[in-house]
Amino acid sequence: METKTKGIELPNGKKIKPVVLDCCLGTTGEGPPSIFGGISKNLVIDTDNATIILKSITREPEVGNFGSSIFSTDGWAMSSFGIPLPKKLCYFSLFGITINSFGLTNEGIDKFFEDEWFWIELIGKPVIISVFVKFGSATEIEIRKAYSDGEYMMKKIREKTAGGKLLVAVIFNASCPNIKEGVCSTSDAIVECAKRMKKATPEIALGVKLSYVQPTSLAVRLHNEAKVDFLQGINTIPWKVLFPRLPSILSHIGGGGISGPLIRRKALEYVTELRKLIPDAKIIGGGGISNLKDAKARSEVVDVLAIGVLVNKRPRTANKIIEYFKS
Repeated sequence: METKTKGIELPNGKKIKPVVLDCCLGTTGEGPPSIFGGISKNLVIDTDNATIILKSITREPEVGNFGSSIFSTDGWAMSSFGIPLPKKLCYFSLFGITINSFGLTNEGIDKFFEDEWFWIELIGKPVIISVFVKFGSATEIEIRKAYSDGEYMMKKIREKTAGGKLLVAVIFNASCPNIKEGVCSTSDAIVECAKRMKKATPEIALGVKLSYVQPTSLAVRLHNEAKVDFLQGINTIPWKVLFPRLPSILSHIGGGGISGPLIRRKALEYVTELRKLIPDAKIIGGGGISNLKDAKARSEVVDVLAIGVLVNKRPRTANKIIEYFKS
């Protein structure tokens, strides 16, 4: 079997290793967000031979669906059944299928560098910073603000990481299928935003993360017009895509995104189409990778494998995949 999964050499001399740990270690790289607190996978997972993609950060603070407190006003949301449920009930794993709707819980990029970058430096593991740009309902005002936010975050990242070795790249998260507002479908604005972000800090490698519900033609435009350094697709599929008539257990916060074996086929189809359309693109591919066999199949298509749920549910299997592909 010929594998494409050998990592990505970036124009700035940095390298993304053959396996990335996608958002599963939180915004500090220590471990996943948890309602139980104190759970860290960084001490278990072989992060020396994988690259960490941090959980997405926004310009301003976001409570997200995780909620600041199970008893606070923002910690509750009305379900589709008319019953208020705690927002902290935003992660379920049933029969090997994981449904999550953490949303974009984070303190904003300014507080991230004030409070959290110190811990990343202390841990000393190279990371890809993921930033989410909010387009809202895509009005002209909201789009202009999105461009401004994207440029601001790139410049802030350059300012705070200049001269350091820990920043590998930035990934512009143009898809968050586990927030109630859904996924931005404004292709023109996404392409233009990527162009502006890249122009703001040309020395920082920039990738874009796409959702299953976004057309592969958007990826082609990002590659050809915005000249992004890499693309990522995908880690979750919105519940409504797989079960359009069946209410999700997380209906009270948008339905959530599904990970795990159930999305393996669709995720593979998506990145295979990307490879066919843009054979010279650098592609990170994940979604539904549950064991080494899945990883080997995906490696025929993508340059880098992305794993997430596996890190938290079966760390030994995650380490086996990292060991197999490590360069």
